[in-house]
Amino acid sequence: MPGSSFFAELRKRKVIQSAAIYFAVAWGVVEVTVTVVEQLFLPQWVATVAVIAFVMGFPVAMFLAWTFDLTSEGLERTVVSSRRGKATIIGALVLLLAGTAGLFFLITPGLESRVDRTAPVSVAPNSIAVLPFENTGPDPGDAYLGDGLSDELRDQLGQVPGIRVAARSSSVVARQQGLGAQAASEKLGVASLVEGSMRRQGSRLRISVQLIEGRTGLALWSQTYERSPAELVNIQQEIVRAVAGLVLPDGSYELARPATRDASAHEMMLLARHYEQQVRNRETVDEGLLVQAVELYRQASEADPESALAHARLGAALLYLGDLDGAEAPIFRALALDPGLSEVQNTVGLYYWARGLPEAGPAFERAVELNSNNVDALHNYAEWHWLQYDRGGLPELLERAVALDPLSLSRHAALGEYYGKEGQVEQVQLIMRRVIELFDGVEAYRLVGRLQELMGNVDQAIAWTLRARDAEPDNPDHRGRLAELYGVLGDFEATLALEPEPSLGLLFLMRRYEALIDLAELQMIEHPDDISARYLLAFAYHATGNHAGAIRILSTTGQPDIVLDNTSRTVGDHLGFFILIDALAAAGEEETARRLALAVDRFHVGHNTSWWYHFHIGCIEALHGRTEASLDRLALIKNSPELPWESLLRDSHCVQQLADEPAYQDVLRHTEARRRGLRERLPATLAAFAEAP
Repeated sequence: MPGSSFFAELRKRKVIQSAAIYFAVAWGVVEVTVTVVEQLFLPQWVATVAVIAFVMGFPVAMFLAWTFDLTSEGLERTVVSSRRGKATIIGALVLLLAGTAGLFFLITPGLESRVDRTAPVSVAPNSIAVLPFENTGPDPGDAYLGDGLSDELRDQLGQVPGIRVAARSSSVVARQQGLGAQAASEKLGVASLVEGSMRRQGSRLRISVQLIEGRTGLALWSQTYERSPAELVNIQQEIVRAVAGLVLPDGSYELARPATRDASAHEMMLLARHYEQQVRNRETVDEGLLVQAVELYRQASEADPESALAHARLGAALLYLGDLDGAEAPIFRALALDPGLSEVQNTVGLYYWARGLPEAGPAFERAVELNSNNVDALHNYAEWHWLQYDRGGLPELLERAVALDPLSLSRHAALGEYYGKEGQVEQVQLIMRRVIELFDGVEAYRLVGRLQELMGNVDQAIAWTLRARDAEPDNPDHRGRLAELYGVLGDFEATLALEPEPSLGLLFLMRRYEALIDLAELQMIEHPDDISARYLLAFAYHATGNHAGAIRILSTTGQPDIVLDNTSRTVGDHLGFFILIDALAAAGEEETARRLALAVDRFHVGHNTSWWYHFHIGCIEALHGRTEASLDRLALIKNSPELPWESLLRDSHCVQQLADEPAYQDVLRHTEARRRGLRERLPATLAAFAEAP
């Protein structure tokens, strides 16, 4: 038989024996190569090349084994004269090549995934992360010393020109996740890390610190300090000087001063910051803990009255507590002591913003100029731009905040919200993939749901929100969010099943204005400071023909001055402003409405596909009697990824005169068709999520 003769020929020529020897040698060499690569931190491609070389060398080795015989006289070529022998050789070569190709394609996916996983990560030069120091002492209550030292090191290194420092929140997450040096470096996007430990034993501190190269995990520098707690500030300065010198060996710079040189003030500030951070990390404010932080900051500012940061942090804590009057004196004392500190300028910006003063923006801008690593200032400045409808430089600010704080979900959320409102679907998809890769848990699920909604995928948004609800079934916020999403889809039966007593926002989505009026009037009595309730009540009055009532309610919110003159306006404030313009026009005060409408264009610079932008520009055009321009603008709503609110689209006065226009009706039909398609797609989406691991 041909098959038996072929295998007999393989045994005769010792090809099988040669193949076994080849695989044994190849396996051993590859294992040694992988070990050497890992231990000597050589590039991963070295091991990959070794594997590919042995695979590609296999047919060569087998061809040689078939062609030559090893005899006592050396290598001799095997002579084949018969036709059958030649056919056997050809068949063997075909099988050999096919087997080698199959082996290569079998291992290729593994090699590609290995290359993908080990591809060098792009990190900024001279970038660093300061991880929280571990408390190795017997008292867990001393943890604030190590945390505080790492915070102060981070602040001071961040002020060194030319060094990029990862934000606190991401550094804390990297430590909490137990990431090794190389993994932490990769996730934080930094070239090196500072980590260490602190132990307080009686009247002595033992601090161990090292600078680690992220790529290799090797320590570039290490030092141990044994001093008294009173010398903690001096230790801090020595560490900053050593690390900065290693990161920027040829740099010319002056190190920033520490927050205080007074030992007692320093320790009080560390403990106060520890308490304040605990408060800020929680969803609900622990006022008792925050008051303790305020008192400690106050004592620190009294112990060192020349410390600008002691006064600034006292003012910031008071702002967070809601005491604007109490915050004013320490904030401006800090500004007088050292206006060149980024943290001081950021706190001044927060104060101005809380007061509704236009100086907030310049203060945030100055804070960013003074310290490009101040991620809070970057975020605040970006948010200030957002509420001014000033898009100049806004995405760059948000991108920089994410780059400095890559493990902070809130930074990704702010960037995703911006790109979503701008209709930049590809950017939103990229952010969503990052979120899914980097984060897990309820808040991440909710964020992905929000990003899906911004892209118009409300069915996906519902599926992700259901995942959040299933992970946290006792949280009523998930149920309310689901009810809202079903309301956006127009499935009001599902909305009411989730919320039998719907909120004002749900009544607005469902266009149940009489019920909204009853509930909002009651809430105004119980919660007189709830401005959003007044805005929704004003729209309900307006939609039901009570335009004078809408104008009256809006005047109690500070409209229109809060939008025209105030820098702390919110999205709700802008909604109220447009309701006022529409209500004035409906009430016969067209000239006043047109005068206010002149401000609309400067509030929307940079928008391209947002339905909100197109609707309100179209609305203003209609109020001016420019019907064709209005219809052209409203038609662009069909290009918006996000679904528009049916309430505004159908019940605003400005579009009533367009009710019989085919172009306007086409917009309504298009929007309803999208909703209907999403409702029909929802069961399949939910079924796919149920089957997903």
